[in-house]
Amino acid sequence: MMQRNDYLLIIEEIRNIEKISINEYIEKRLIPLSVENSFFVETLYKDILYLLKDIEEEGDNDLVIENGDFLIEDGDFKINGYQTRLDEILTWLHMQVVRRLMLETNSPIQFSEKLENFEKNFLYKANYTAEYKNKLDKIHQSLRKERVQNSSKKKSIIKKIFDPDNLELKPNIMGVGFNINEIINKFRKQDT
Repeated sequence: MMQRNDYLLIIEEIRNIEKISINEYIEKRLIPLSVENSFFVETLYKDILYLLKDIEEEGDNDLVIENGDFLIEDGDFKINGYQTRLDEILTWLHMQVVRRLMLETNSPIQFSEKLENFEKNFLYKANYTAEYKNKLDKIHQSLRKERVQNSSKKKSIIKKIFDPDNLELKPNIMGVGFNINEIINKFRKQDT
C-alpha cells in the first residue's frame, strides 16, 4: 500500500519524465500502481487537480479551432496555453474515474449523481494535513513559476536578463556571472 508521501514522488516523477512518452509512462508505471492500490487514481487525481488549480489563465487548455475545424498537432487535438505533463496525466486520470463510475451505475442519472458526489465529497474537499498541504503548495509555486517562464506571454527584456535563473556561481573575482545560454533560451521560448 502506498504512503501519502509516495504520491508526491509520483508527481515529481511525472513532471520530470522526458525520455518516454506519456502513454508509455501510464502503461509501465501508473496502471500497475492503480492495480495494487485501490484509490490510487482518485488520490493522484485530487492532488494534481489541487496543484493545477488557479495556475491557468482564461482560455488555457481550450481546443484550438481554425476555420471551423479542430487543429491536430502530433496526432492529438491542439490545445491553447502551456501544457505540463501533469495536465496530460490529469486527462487520463479523469477518464479512469469516469470509466469506473460508469461501470458502477446503471443509468445516466445515477452516473451524474455519483460523479457529483465524488467531486463534492472527495475531489474538491481540502482535507490535507498541514504538512502535506505545505509540500503541495511548494510544488504549486514551482508549477506557477514554470508556467510563467514557459508561457508565450511577453516579459520585459530587463526582467529576462536579470532573472535569478540566469545567475550562476562562476570561478571569478566577484563569484557571480550571467548564464548567456539561459538568456538566449528565454528569448527563443518567446518566439515559438
